[in-house]
Parts: sequence; C-alpha cells; structure tokens
Amino acid sequence: MKDNIHKLALKCKRISDERMGTDKNLIPYRNILFTDYTVKGAIDEYLAAIGELSDVLQYTYPAIGYDLRLHKEQFRDEKIIHFTAMKAIVDCVLGLENGHDTKKIFISHSSKDKVIMEKFTDYILQLGIGLNHEDIFCTSIEEMGIKNGEDIRRHIRENVQSADFSFLMISKNYKESEICLNEMGAVWAANNRVRYYILPNVDFKEIGWLCDAYKADKLCDSVVLDAMANELTDFYGLPNKGVIWSRQRQNFMDFLKGSI
Repeated sequence: MKDNIHKLALKCKRISDERMGTDKNLIPYRNILFTDYTVKGAIDEYLAAIGELSDVLQYTYPAIGYDLRLHKEQFRDEKIIHFTAMKAIVDCVLGLENGHDTKKIFISHSSKDKVIMEKFTDYILQLGIGLNHEDIFCTSIEEMGIKNGEDIRRHIRENVQSADFSFLMISKNYKESEICLNEMGAVWAANNRVRYYILPNVDFKEIGWLCDAYKADKLCDSVVLDAMANELTDFYGLPNKGVIWSRQRQNFMDFLKGSI
C-alpha cells in the first residue's frame, strides 16, 4: 500500500510538471484588467491519476484523500484554484512518504570482486539508471560503504533492513567468504526484494545451496540488465535514459567480457 501511494503520487507529479501548464489571460472590464488562468495539457490523464491516488489515500490518509477527491470533483469551476490545490496535496503526500523516496540498494558481494562492483555501480546504477551514490550501500566502495569508526555489524544490519532492494552478487569468492554468507542470511531474513545475480566465471551448477538457480540471472546478460533498469526506474519514478542507458549497459558488458 505504501509503495502504491508513493508511485501514484509521483505519477501525478510527473504529469502536472511535464505535461500540463497554465495560460495567463487578461480580461478588460471598463478601465481595469482582470487576470484569469486557463489550465492546459493532459487534463483527463491527470484527473484519472488523481482519482487513483485519492482512492488509495482513503485507507492511510483519509482526510487528505477526501480533500484531494473534493478538488478533483470541483475542478470544472475555477480550475486554476483546484489544480493548484491538487498539486500542493500531491507534494504533501510525497513529503509524508519521504522514506519511500529515499532510494537504497544494498549490494552483498565479496570484497575480492570490488573492481566489478565499481563498474556495476558506475555504469549501471549511476550513469545508466540515474541513482546517486548515496542511494547505494556497497561495502567495498569507499563512498558507498562503512565510514571509519562505525560499528560494522550494526551498520550492515541497519542497511539491510532499510533497503528497498538487496542484490546478491554470487561468485566463487562469495561462496568462500564467511562475511558474505552472514550477509546473505541477513538479507534472507529481511526479505526486501532480493535479487540474485551471477558474476562471470560462475556456472549455475556451482551455486549449490546458495540460492534457487531458477531465480538467479547472469549479470552479463543485456536482457537481465534491461529488466533491472526497468524495475528500478519504475519503482523510483526515474526517467528512462534511453540512448544513455544503452551506451552505459554496453560499456559494462564490454568490461565484463574483457575481465573474463
């Protein structure tokens, strides 16, 4: 339900910000000019999205849902007033759901696979998809990991529990690491959209008991990377980067081929 609220609110905001606008009209009356505004753009689509959001809000924020529905119903009269009010309510909802706007990807991996993880976070998550380095927890990368003086076990536990997604990067090094296996246990317990990815030079048969091979994907597969990008951009309401994504995905795949 919470994810739905956030996603629908983002949808409303994108429509109003990117596909709607207002025209200022000056209306002469005797020697005085009055100002009026016309709302233009994807009005029907916006009102439909507002209707979806108000329906979902009634269970979590009933008073806000009621106000939003009221402005939607009164939109025909004095449109600019109700359009402005609906935009303000949507911003309020996004503020209340701010925890869901805080992106967090937890990456469980072996420190011996650090070079691959650096390229993955650079090419795929940041340049390709558009996440910030603050959105990613990756222990082997300095700006994304544990700061000096922090309790390692507590920090990892808290980041696993608060993550939207947990990526398990399975490799031969991962299987041989006690720390990685402990992280995997914590990820399983949190059960927060766990995704399994197989690094180069690892066969599905080598995974063993680590995970169900039917749920694991090869990280060097363009279809797998596209599916990852689509899931993250949809979940976080990020714009599709099109050609930029294709180029960064290819950069990462070229790197993987060169590292094998």
